Amino acid sequence: MPKVSTMEKHIKDQWDANAIAFAILIGGQGTPHHRMILNPCIDSLMGNVEGKRLLDAGCGEGYLSRYYAEKGADVVGVDISSQLIEICKEKARNNQEFHVGDICDLKLFRDTSFDLILCNLVLLNVPCLFKALEEFQRVLRNTGHLVFSIVHPAFDFYGPGTWEMGEKDSETNRRIGLFFKIDNYFDERPYERYWRSRDGRKFPRAISFFHRTISTYINAILNAGFQIQDFREPTPITDDAFFERERRIPFFAVFKVGK
Repeated sequence: MPKVSTMEKHIKDQWDANAIAFAILIGGQGTPHHRMILNPCIDSLMGNVEGKRLLDAGCGEGYLSRYYAEKGADVVGVDISSQLIEICKEKARNNQEFHVGDICDLKLFRDTSFDLILCNLVLLNVPCLFKALEEFQRVLRNTGHLVFSIVHPAFDFYGPGTWEMGEKDSETNRRIGLFFKIDNYFDERPYERYWRSRDGRKFPRAISFFHRTISTYINAILNAGFQIQDFREPTPITDDAFFERERRIPFFAVFKVGK
């Protein structure tokens, strides 16, 4: 996949068109998969944020910005979508500021201006992985760290894989996963998929995704001058039958890196 230095306009247009649907889906606190799998992992890797200047890179509707502001961080949220930033500002509390900006060109910020960076489920939706990591390295202080999450590339049903499904479970209202099948893992390419609302309606616009291998992410981290401090494939923190599939294979991959 070629290196790209800036965000493409159609990606901004996608997120502007989907902003309201996305905010409703997130519901101010994340989906069940966020709350029961991803967020606890991120929180443990972020560590103590009190008094720290934190960049929420690709902040979406801002629920994690609000969460970390409540924990005492001075949070700066950046997103390519002006519509999402308006939603962030409407919900903002103390210790928060929000800007429309491109995480692949963080010209809004000086070198070494953040103690912590969070980039949650964003890098798989941007064409400029390498440039984004270089920008994170530039604006992060030497003692700080970056935590970023992606949908696990080896088990991404929006990418090269899919579940083979059985009958619907009457208890969970989810179809039973028989097994997960994957092919063409090494075929790194962009693709588009529609997300759906909680009641099954398609989002107004398809969303761009960029399938990359784990080795591509690792090499991009190292080439940007980071060192990997931790890597996790989080599992559900609940034994709820709803997450039966997610206890069998990892849904997310989470990196903590530093200089």
